Amino acid sequence: MQTALCHDGWTRADGVAVRGRAFENDRLLEDDVLAARFSEIRESDAPLEAVASVAADLEGFFAAVLEDGDATYLVADGARSVPLYYGTGGPVSDRGRLVREALEAPTDPITESEFLLTRYVTGPETIWSEVYATQPGEVVRIGGDGIERRTYRDYWPTGPDDDAGSVGDSSDHGARLESALETALDRLERVAGDRPVVVPLSGGYDSRLLASALVDRGREVIGFTFGRSGHPDVEVSREIAARLGIPWKFCDYDESTWREWYRGPPGRRYEREAFGGDALPFLAEWPAVRELVADGRLPTDALYCPGHTVATPSERLPRFVGERRRSEPSSVGCGPAVDADDEVDSADDRERIVPSLEALTDYVLERHYALWEWDDPTFEDAARERIRRGLRGDRDPDAIADRASAAAAYERWEWRGRMATFTNGDLRVYEDAGLEWWLPLWDPVYVRAWERVPLEARRGKGLHADLARERYRRAADVPDERAGLTDRTLSPADRHLALVRHSPVRQFTERGGDWMPPFLAPRSAWSEPGSHPLSWYGIVDDDVLEELPAFRNLYALRTLAATGRLDLEDASGPIPDGSTIRLPTADE
Repeated sequence: MQTALCHDGWTRADGVAVRGRAFENDRLLEDDVLAARFSEIRESDAPLEAVASVAADLEGFFAAVLEDGDATYLVADGARSVPLYYGTGGPVSDRGRLVREALEAPTDPITESEFLLTRYVTGPETIWSEVYATQPGEVVRIGGDGIERRTYRDYWPTGPDDDAGSVGDSSDHGARLESALETALDRLERVAGDRPVVVPLSGGYDSRLLASALVDRGREVIGFTFGRSGHPDVEVSREIAARLGIPWKFCDYDESTWREWYRGPPGRRYEREAFGGDALPFLAEWPAVRELVADGRLPTDALYCPGHTVATPSERLPRFVGERRRSEPSSVGCGPAVDADDEVDSADDRERIVPSLEALTDYVLERHYALWEWDDPTFEDAARERIRRGLRGDRDPDAIADRASAAAAYERWEWRGRMATFTNGDLRVYEDAGLEWWLPLWDPVYVRAWERVPLEARRGKGLHADLARERYRRAADVPDERAGLTDRTLSPADRHLALVRHSPVRQFTERGGDWMPPFLAPRSAWSEPGSHPLSWYGIVDDDVLEELPAFRNLYALRTLAATGRLDLEDASGPIPDGSTIRLPTADE
């Protein structure tokens, strides 16, 4: 089978192509050594099982393509950090569009509808018919007899329901999680060598945990953020870096500059190459990374470590009937202002649901299929079946029978459906700038530890957030109150103090010569183009904005643009006249 692997990080040897790094026991495998490890399966009588067995022994972030006789095998790590695309009779590629063009594949109305409503496609499909993507922890065999898939590593939390009184000392769980973090950081340091580690430092807990733990180890750490000075995410990030004593780089965003970034040749190329047909290209930090690297403010020889974490799917867990009412910490934040359009409300503000497959399906459909309002019975039936498949995987429907299993099913769905496609798409940002990356908080050892955390301690990333606060308090020597500060808990007084903390000189230098007051718009106004903390509505032409209805979520507009339903630069084309969309399935 033809391969069209475009990234220059692939190593090819003896019919095997690999990319990335992995640990086997305490041994770090990369390049030719990693390729040789997969080559060992050639003499196996059951090559699919042999490939899955090799992959299951590896812990890291990698992908592999193996040619063995008449069959081709594709391997994705447990985080699906390096996507591969394929189809029957087409090439294998790390760019979905190349497979689609080779097969001349039309769009699929069901998966295209899902993309329009969520900004990603769940499962192995893409928006193009018969074009597929590898899934987390999966091996795919493509042969003359068709396609066969095998999951060798799944995500299914097994922590007990502590409302049932089955949980021991919470300090035991915290100690195990911290021990797993230390192992993950040991691996990170081996990958980084003597290079600095760059962390996209947000106002949340994830990146704070990474930066604090690395500073505690004496590592050279550089933080960066982006957006508008005065935005709470930026100001908390600035404070964290200052208290940790690490360099902090900032890229200011404004609408006119966004227009130049997005519409120029680099932006057009990035959008085309990063769109694999299964998730909207990650955009928030793309210009910041490019600008800060181009200006020499961030090094090219560093290891870049986003704070994406196994704990994130726990943020939107529903509350189940019969649970006690508790407060949750505000722990959003793997990257600065990345999901400013996405509110993560407290689970105690939500209606309790029955811990069942159908109730979870309703919850996912209402919460996640919501970029547009819609009414399409054909798609609703198909979407429900896709959600059920994502919730239970290969398990029987009756495997979801209590609160613990229902929570596990939801977290599995969110990881495989949302994070492994859309969120991990932010790694393409670093690749576009020629940078190396690593995901320490998705290291399998940290994943296994988090899977064992009791349900209530997972909610709102609770135990993970506790660990982040404690490691930051320890590394920065700050009082508990400041250790727990996030972009969502920054007080109005703190925000207004930005006017004092930022002298006119600092404002002038941060903004490249233009002085402006700090960004002080309240969160309730962030949906308005001129008041968004990323200013990224600048990619939309003013005339198009004028014609659009009040409903202006940029993710929703970009899904229309990606499928050819809206030209962000031309108001003479079709413009939605409300918040309701007609899905392509309605025409079938």
